[in-house]
Amino acid sequence: MFFITTMGKEGKCPRTVGYVETFEEAEDIVLNNKYDIFEYTFDYAVIENVPSGIYQYDQNPNWYKWNHDKECYEKIEKPDFAKGFIGWGIG
Repeated sequence: MFFITTMGKEGKCPRTVGYVETFEEAEDIVLNNKYDIFEYTFDYAVIENVPSGIYQYDQNPNWYKWNHDKECYEKIEKPDFAKGFIGWGIG
């Protein structure tokens, strides 16, 4: 499953907003801010591919940052605050 988690500045207050079966659907939700996942609060979004099981994590999730000028999420490299951490959606 592909879990979508949003969070504030520096990764504060992560909130998993949902999960879907394909990366394409997850990325469409994030890039198009479907269901208003930004909510004028969440500067970052991360999509993690997490298989079923215990202690399963995505070692290379996809990161996005809100662009206030364009009013949309844009794909980015892993932000500094996230380096060394995994399991944002299911910790």
